[in-house]
Amino acid sequence: MERRSPDTESSGVDREMSGVELVEHCFLYMKENPTSTNTQLFCMLALLKAYVPESYLLMSECQRILGPPDPIHGGPPFEQRMEPFTNFIRKSSPNPGPKRVCMINQVSAQKAVEVMADSGIPRSDTVKNIMFSLCGDQAEPHVLQVIKDLLTKREMVEKRKEKFSRLVEDILKLESFNKALLVLEGASTKFSENAAFPQVVSRLYYIAKKPSDYVIAEEWAKEAIDRAPDISYIADTLGQVYKNRLLRLRKGPEEIIRLADEAFTAFEDVERKADKEEPLQMDTEGTAPIAATFNNRGLFGFLQVAKIAFEKLSDQQLKASLIQNRKKNVKAKFEFFEWYLTYSTPDETTLEPDYFWKDVALCYKHYTTEAAADSTSFPGLLDCLNQGLFGSRGKRAGFREEEKSGFDLEEFQRELKNDYEENVDDVQVAERYILSNIILSNRMPDSPQLASMEELQTILLRFLATERRHRSPEFYLLVLLLRLFGGSDSDLRQYVTFMKEAYERSSYAKYLRSRYLLPLFFLGEGSGLSKWIHKSRLDAIVEQTVEAELAGENNPTDLEKTRRIENMWRNGDVWQLPEIQNILRPVREEDIKELVCAGWWKENVEPEDPTLSATLIYLGFNIKGPAPFIVRVPHVNND
Repeated sequence: MERRSPDTESSGVDREMSGVELVEHCFLYMKENPTSTNTQLFCMLALLKAYVPESYLLMSECQRILGPPDPIHGGPPFEQRMEPFTNFIRKSSPNPGPKRVCMINQVSAQKAVEVMADSGIPRSDTVKNIMFSLCGDQAEPHVLQVIKDLLTKREMVEKRKEKFSRLVEDILKLESFNKALLVLEGASTKFSENAAFPQVVSRLYYIAKKPSDYVIAEEWAKEAIDRAPDISYIADTLGQVYKNRLLRLRKGPEEIIRLADEAFTAFEDVERKADKEEPLQMDTEGTAPIAATFNNRGLFGFLQVAKIAFEKLSDQQLKASLIQNRKKNVKAKFEFFEWYLTYSTPDETTLEPDYFWKDVALCYKHYTTEAAADSTSFPGLLDCLNQGLFGSRGKRAGFREEEKSGFDLEEFQRELKNDYEENVDDVQVAERYILSNIILSNRMPDSPQLASMEELQTILLRFLATERRHRSPEFYLLVLLLRLFGGSDSDLRQYVTFMKEAYERSSYAKYLRSRYLLPLFFLGEGSGLSKWIHKSRLDAIVEQTVEAELAGENNPTDLEKTRRIENMWRNGDVWQLPEIQNILRPVREEDIKELVCAGWWKENVEPEDPTLSATLIYLGFNIKGPAPFIVRVPHVNND
């Protein structure tokens, strides 16, 4: 028996009828009375609960659908008018607030929606009834929100969003394209200031229509932009229309260039708007705060268009002109994604889709002839030790990628040393040279080419003398790794503060907002340069552990391997591996009291749970500063 919350009223149904009989009775009633007001209301409640589980209608809205006479004017009570559906309906009275009505659970609602469709009451008709029965000149905010969720909210499936909302997907699959189109065009007309509905109509025309109608999709995309001219997520749809049309274009080279130029312009507009957006601006509907994330679709869409245009052009003269005109933009956007993907992920275990880096790297190769894997930029050097690992972005993109050998890293270090000696006043060249030594020490700690700690500290000190607190986050990362401050607590506190300020001052704080900052190095048991352990060494151990676990299973998939690796990080199992414990140096809070004094501990460590005790603290560094990794175990009760 269902346990009702204290604020939930009993429905007052006839308890003598069995559950099966009651269901059959309801379904028969629906088939025989599809247009009755109580059937219509029940269908609305079922649709809402099936697709937006947290939704509800107010009792006043239910009475409006049922029509007169209202109980307050002597009419029959709500429960009586809703027979035989009453047993499936729940009423609640939040305190304070008007009475709410909804289906009792999502399973019942989903079954009811299926029976509705079999009874000649399709989903498309019910959602139109909701729109036009409940939304007069001024719709209640909760009703407008639930309609937006029904028609525009796309679910995440296997780390990728569905193309449309679940309801729209079902209407397309179980009814027709035209039924979905009529619903969304109706919503767009009904809510004439809202940009989300014309945006979805545009997407219907270029994604769901067979064949795609890009001309009409473009018109609807522009209509959405007219309604929300400052929202980057709305502007992105026009770029996607042009990109998809270009991808399927079968006309000559001049048309390829023309359409590519339109797409470039559209995505540059997305990029400009995204740059101006603040975390608490509007969402894709232009009516509510968005999640505090930066919209990178303009940058990525530009690279995709550049890649598609390059690959479609067979006219070498036009291709050369394309490269000349777009090479600078491609390089700039490649550099953005290189540090964006090296320094952060969407969350602690989730990575961007595999195609993401594939398109970025291939486009860069097309326009520069250089391989992304051979980059010796600061983020490029940080990523080179990941290459060859199962989870590396190159492997996931499907590239043939080998582990960088010690010889490869020595060659990088040698080239960067020469570059530094020719440009001794260039701080970025100096940063890359210093980092190349730290990277090399992770692969070949005994390499004769490694510079001494003293030599590298001297280089940093020279630049610190001129711009003590106005360098990049990368610069202060190197300062902290090399312990330039000579053990002074005040210096350490100062440079931790400088690094945080540099991060906030740079574009990183803006573009990486709400993303998980990846640890780049961990404090290890070694000395000198070797004390800093690159995260790839931990990833390699985790990968080997998972491979050993899977060795006894029949044909494990890459997806299963990825899931196991993600779970080890998510659950903290990585810190229990002896191979990792042997290379990392645990610290105590008192060992890093200077960081505590700098406010770092309070900011980065959650309040202590009295049921847990911290047994190990591993110290890492991301692009913002120190990052603690705390292993807690339950207190042992000896009583």
